[in-house]
Amino acid sequence: MKELHAFRKFLAEGQINEASLDDLYNAVKGEHAKDVIESGEFTRVAQFGSGDDVSPPVNVMDELEEELSYFETEEDKDSDDYDDLMRDLEAAKEIAAAVKSLGGEVSYVSKGDGVPDLTFVYSVNGQGDLIGQAI
Repeated sequence: MKELHAFRKFLAEGQINEASLDDLYNAVKGEHAKDVIESGEFTRVAQFGSGDDVSPPVNVMDELEEELSYFETEEDKDSDDYDDLMRDLEAAKEIAAAVKSLGGEVSYVSKGDGVPDLTFVYSVNGQGDLIGQAI
């Protein structure tokens, strides 16, 4: 739980559904997946929009697959950007499986200075894709 300290400090002004967030964090094993949960951000996909306002649902898997489609050749794939996307995709799959095992949705509320009260929601659609949304 020590790893969540920085994330909790970031949301110190808010209320976190600690059981759900802790359960999600503990359900994943990969370091990048844990980093994504701590920060609320993938390397290349903003699953919660700006994080400062309500956002539409973001299908993280679709966004990552679209980004990966630009890497057509082996030369394109031999890059840090491609590696980052592949790590994000692996983490998204791991987080999606964890969210599904926890009932299909994990959320927490953030209340901060100058930021509207937002609920950040991780969910999984019928295809098993990870969905992120700020409401």
